[in-house]
Amino acid sequence: MTDLLSINTVAAKLGLSVHQLRRWELMFGLEIKRGRGQQRQYRPEDMTVLERIKELVEQGWPTSQIRPQLEAEGLITPKLIGMPQAPGNPEMLMEALIGFRSFSERRFIELSRQIDELRQLMISITLKQELKGEVSSPWQPLEQEFEPAPAPALPPQEIHLGPPVQVAPAAAGGTAPPKQESQDLLGLGEITDQNYLTVLGRALDLVGWTDEKADEFASKTFGISHWDELGRSQAEKLISVLQAQKPIDAEPTPS
Repeated sequence: MTDLLSINTVAAKLGLSVHQLRRWELMFGLEIKRGRGQQRQYRPEDMTVLERIKELVEQGWPTSQIRPQLEAEGLITPKLIGMPQAPGNPEMLMEALIGFRSFSERRFIELSRQIDELRQLMISITLKQELKGEVSSPWQPLEQEFEPAPAPALPPQEIHLGPPVQVAPAAAGGTAPPKQESQDLLGLGEITDQNYLTVLGRALDLVGWTDEKADEFASKTFGISHWDELGRSQAEKLISVLQAQKPIDAEPTPS
């Protein structure tokens, strides 16, 4: 019988995160076998496809050209255009929604950049027309400089910032309080709107949480069945939990 690998084993072999494997499955339409409890089971041919995808990504291939290349090499079967998939699979629908959300975020950023470029272009054109005396615009200097009315002078008042704090003097020979440790205990780096799920996937791998444990936490804490469907604020809370748990999972230092 062919040995089937779990998603955590495949991620460790390829040096990727579990979240990245799930994204590739969605992006490139990979058909991964599911076992009991809808757990992914990777065959040797699936490993070959994933290794080839990793090579193409590292070589800088565009995402839109990777699947056609895999089909040309005979690694995956070409899909018939216009053939709808069987309805009623909520997991596939949810993964499609996640992919659409990611695409919408990237598209929004691109449109915002284009709008800023158009705004700068309009300002440049208007300034050139002003120099030629063709039009008047709000950027022309005022004949009389605007000066706001002086505000009435108020008597000085004492400002209290929070309740008073009493600091107890340090005991003789005592040691100073320990400095607060850095919050980024796992070395995950900066979290943004584009990479928060990838950072969360790395944190789960570092701490050793399985998908089932992360899904259970997301369901109990946020009412969401899968951890990779969390929003950024929810993902940051889960990352904080993982960072706090890292010292607990580490081996104790002998006294």
